[in-house]
Amino acid sequence: MANIKDVARYANVSPTTVSHVLNGRGRVAPETRDRVLEVAQRLGYTASAHAQQLVTRRSRIIAIQMPDLDTNGRGTALVPKSESEYFLELINGAAAAATDAKYALIVVSPGVDASSMRSFGVDGMIIVDPKGSEQFLQSSFADQYPVVTTGEPVVAAARPCFVVDNDHDAAAREIFDHFAAQGRSQPALIVDTTSRSYIRDIQHAYGEWCNDNNVRPAVVAVAEASPTEMGKALASLRTGPSPADAIYTSSDECAIALLDAAREARVSIPDELALASAVDSSILRVTNPPVTGVFLHPRDIGARAVESLTDLIARKDPDCQLPPLESTRTMIPTRVVVRASTATEESR
Repeated sequence: MANIKDVARYANVSPTTVSHVLNGRGRVAPETRDRVLEVAQRLGYTASAHAQQLVTRRSRIIAIQMPDLDTNGRGTALVPKSESEYFLELINGAAAAATDAKYALIVVSPGVDASSMRSFGVDGMIIVDPKGSEQFLQSSFADQYPVVTTGEPVVAAARPCFVVDNDHDAAAREIFDHFAAQGRSQPALIVDTTSRSYIRDIQHAYGEWCNDNNVRPAVVAVAEASPTEMGKALASLRTGPSPADAIYTSSDECAIALLDAAREARVSIPDELALASAVDSSILRVTNPPVTGVFLHPRDIGARAVESLTDLIARKDPDCQLPPLESTRTMIPTRVVVRASTATEESR
């Protein structure tokens, strides 16, 4: 079996140069790199993962931490119930990108601490929907290891981090413009009480849209996405001189519960009330009626988070030749998927 010295001899370079090429380190001329890779492939030589770890001092392991959306504060849920499809798709995208980059990806719960991550020897960390109070953003961990978040921290983090996010503000405005185009004059907003930046963005966009269009804002926050809570929210928004004729919910779970509440209250969707969700999912395609939603491309978010993290890891190498970062934010576009829940009787 060929070894690194065989590759060096046939490529007419030193074993150190072969090591640099195969581990992505050092300054090696492109033609030399190509020759080494061609010889290594011809001889069937592959550097062992353990040897690469010793040379690069990297574990080739990255971690992704799920958010703490558990209202009881225990912080133990690995995958939150709300928008579970979104989170699973995000993890799938991250896992595929990690495999392509030859990294192992471990999924950790919101309760894991920084010392545990150090014991794993991870090279970097992805935090999904951060609050900003996570240990990895407050401790010396962020000084030693690259950190990428999907979504902005709700409160300012002690350490700067790279952010991958959607433009939820623009998506919300597109939904409210869509409501208006369908003849809806009094749109309202229902949000859950979890602390996440995208909900803050939606509320901000709604407030500005109402101000620009001379609409009196109506926002209801619900502790849980149950038909009972949604029934109360619906009743409050449908009473008074200007009842809501359209509602934007912060999640698909809220939208589904609102459908049940509207059916119980004999409020017709979409004839009396249009309904849209800030998070699209497969279940919204098969409800009666199907619900308009904002597709957030969660696989792309997960993949881009891994790509950004591995790029930051590479930049910690003293021999790194990459140019300086132009931005610490990457925005993933959204797509409004219009379905029957926002169609007026005239447009159907």
